[in-house]
Amino acid sequence: MNKKTILAIDVGTGMIKAFAGRLEADGTIVVIGSGAAPTDGYNKGDITDINALAHSIRQAIDCVIMAADNQPVGAAYLGIGGTALVTDNCVGSIAPAIPGTVSQQDVARACKAAEFMINSDNEVLHVFPVKESPGLPGEALEVDAHIVSASKSTLKALTAALAGNGLHVNGIVSSSVMAAEAIKNELPVQADNFVFIDIGAGTTDFVVYVGGRLCFSASLPLGGDYITNDLMQGLTVNRAHAEEIKRYYSRLSPDLRKQGVVLDCNDYGTTDKHISFDFLYDIIESRVDEICALVYDYLRPRLDKQLADSGQAIERIYLTGGCGTMPSMVACMAKYFQIQAEPVKPKYLAEEYAHPVNTVCYGIIHYGAGAIVREPVTNTTPWNLFIHKAKRLLRI
Repeated sequence: MNKKTILAIDVGTGMIKAFAGRLEADGTIVVIGSGAAPTDGYNKGDITDINALAHSIRQAIDCVIMAADNQPVGAAYLGIGGTALVTDNCVGSIAPAIPGTVSQQDVARACKAAEFMINSDNEVLHVFPVKESPGLPGEALEVDAHIVSASKSTLKALTAALAGNGLHVNGIVSSSVMAAEAIKNELPVQADNFVFIDIGAGTTDFVVYVGGRLCFSASLPLGGDYITNDLMQGLTVNRAHAEEIKRYYSRLSPDLRKQGVVLDCNDYGTTDKHISFDFLYDIIESRVDEICALVYDYLRPRLDKQLADSGQAIERIYLTGGCGTMPSMVACMAKYFQIQAEPVKPKYLAEEYAHPVNTVCYGIIHYGAGAIVREPVTNTTPWNLFIHKAKRLLRI
């Protein structure tokens, strides 16, 4: 197995996307192949058929392997989201190793203590220290930690189903958290307080940073399918055709409204899909406004709670995902939150991959690269020991 090749798998409501990346000696990542397959057995984070989902993931991986010229796949990391994840903010309390001082090791121990507050049926995926409250010498150190977890039984069943399809998973991670952590240093404007919003087909995921620290993450079960379903009904077209019309519309200027413009929205097998721009505008923009209103109503009180102690304010909203970067979605979020909203995408990917729909895969592959770097060297076979000793002798 090639340990320097990383497989990143993004399990979405509509599609499974996967990247194969190679970790170079200088620490950069080169994508050597990508693949995708329709998602079965999974809806907005809820696994409805675990074997069907494992088969969909296997299909996406087979596409990646073919795209990568059958190069051996190394460490594999799977990203999930939506209702499959549970997020909590818990406080861990410990006695500092040296009274009156706080070290990173102390913070890590306090975060470990916070994990005991999580339901024992859940497995902790990520822990982020939000705020430390060091007391006076002789007092306990308290750390507020944001913890992301998932059902142990679900993770175990999914891992077993993937193993049955010939895939060993090195780790399961939160898709939105990995995307936000990877792209936070690539943002157009570096802000301490911002919201990262990833709007996919079936879910809208949030990651909130205050003072440069990840302090909150969550998900709502709504996304681009909300728009697609209305287009299917209003235009009497199938899902694939509705998705194409939605993408076509998002490239057009809103200034076309009330100009009497009629769009040719025909696809293979259709001849009567000449649709008024105003009709499309009314369908799509009303759904965009509803999505933004629901996001605002959910997120605003939670932002106020996170910012209450600091007296600070959110400075920016960054949007990504297939639906998140629609121009009208960006403008509507800015209208509701009354702050600057900007679309973002991976900055350091090759042009053919640098698209908002790939932000999650980019984040997962970055996490995998970091795990490889942190992995201790344990390759101590007799042959390697012999080579090591020989090199030492030659140096003498």
